[in-house]
Amino acid sequence: MADPSERRQMPRINVTWPITIITSQGTIEGESRNITPSGLFIHCKNKLPEDEVYQIIIKLPNEKQIIVKGQMMWSNLNGRQDTGAFVNMGFSFIRMSDEDQEVLRSVISLFGEGGIRKPKHG
Repeated sequence: MADPSERRQMPRINVTWPITIITSQGTIEGESRNITPSGLFIHCKNKLPEDEVYQIIIKLPNEKQIIVKGQMMWSNLNGRQDTGAFVNMGFSFIRMSDEDQEVLRSVISLFGEGGIRKPKHG
């Protein structure tokens, strides 16, 4: 059997970047937990309907931001009533400008290679 880590064709990096999801009812603030060039894992306080497409603003650490359209593929609440717990959601990117794609790939490459790290204490 193949190593499960080999199934992933896109590099995934763990990051905690602020995000804003734009919905028909307004904006929702959250935080990324990890990202690839094709998708995003988000942690926030608000549950959204699955299988919907949302505009997402991702605030990168270099004071840039990118805007993507993403479809929510899953959430940890999966149809349960809002329990007041934080929600984890997985989004697949379905539309992004060429420029934002290049910015995202560059930042992922930089973080993935360890080019930017949090300072060590001690």
